[in-house]
Amino acid sequence: MSQDFAAQALAMEDRRFRAMAASDIAELNAVLADDLHYTHANGMVEDRAEFIRKITSGERSYRKVTLVGRTVSPQPGFTAIFGQVDVEVMRTAGLLLNRLDYTAIYRDADPRLFAWSAVKAQA
Repeated sequence: MSQDFAAQALAMEDRRFRAMAASDIAELNAVLADDLHYTHANGMVEDRAEFIRKITSGERSYRKVTLVGRTVSPQPGFTAIFGQVDVEVMRTAGLLLNRLDYTAIYRDADPRLFAWSAVKAQA
């Protein structure tokens, strides 16, 4: 379990949060794994293509993604990140502001985001 893999995962996560807030599709394509499994706080699950399609189409526009805190857990073959993030996102249904508790998984062999699962943080 190398600290290099953990640092790599943190760097990828920072890149992803910036790309989401900027609607930078090229960067999102670079940081999301081909077999991404993305579970939103409302329970909706998307693959990489659907996640990117909704941003490209404007159905979902992340205005702000602000890291509140996170811990890193290097494991054999992957790094898990447990964190909290404030998200401001415009959807067709309107503006959504949430604080989310999340788990993100980054594989050592492919440092792009492989899995994401989030829930609304308890107030």
